[in-house]
Amino acid sequence: MIRTIIIDDEPLARKGIRKLLKQENDVEVIAECEDGVVALEAIETLRPDLVFLDIQMPELDGFQVLAELNLDPLPLVIFATAYDDFALKAFQVHAVDYLLKPVAEDHFHKALARARQLLQSSNSAAYVSQLENLIRDVQKRPEFVERFLIRKRGKLIVLPLEHVQVFEAQGDYINLVTTSGAYLHRESLTRLAQQLDPTQFIRINRSTIVRISLIRELEPLSKGDYVITLGTKTTYTLSRVYREAVLNALK
Repeated sequence: MIRTIIIDDEPLARKGIRKLLKQENDVEVIAECEDGVVALEAIETLRPDLVFLDIQMPELDGFQVLAELNLDPLPLVIFATAYDDFALKAFQVHAVDYLLKPVAEDHFHKALARARQLLQSSNSAAYVSQLENLIRDVQKRPEFVERFLIRKRGKLIVLPLEHVQVFEAQGDYINLVTTSGAYLHRESLTRLAQQLDPTQFIRINRSTIVRISLIRELEPLSKGDYVITLGTKTTYTLSRVYREAVLNALK
């Protein structure tokens, strides 16, 4: 039996795929999800063989769901999208297949047949490798980050970037300081810096990035360093290495 999850933020789209799958004796729908966060939890908990995955969704899109998965092996994925450019990307990375909305029944059955073949053959390993390449591509996307997905006490917390005041490096993690508390996120500070809008955030030393609009005072220290005071009354050291970039940002 092919254990399957349907992921789409449109109820009618989920209903349509479920209706088509009812005609298949070897397919069991074990869950339906309407957004990326719920989908991520469902995939990691239920470990399906096959996922029908919408690309455009709230909170996390389909590609981001794959990038956040902590699962081995990965399930087979059939993408669904209303836009050809997304479909082309999915096809180019050798996804099982993609379904262009509204879903055509003949295309649906062809995609499902291909999934069956992969599940029954050794070629699935090659497919998983292609999917992992897609995940790496997603993680390299140059778009500025807008939110963080935080794993805390068995839960997934969506933390909007607008709530973050300071990023502090702590070993293999970053401490995200907000008005309501701090959250640990597994990421390197150097990599994160490349994902932040430079008009909003600036690195002030090897282990700290601050929101530019919160900087209130700069007090000189010895050897070209400064003490930065934020609007929250918190102080940090501005290293002379980053001094010129910070002063230019404040201008």
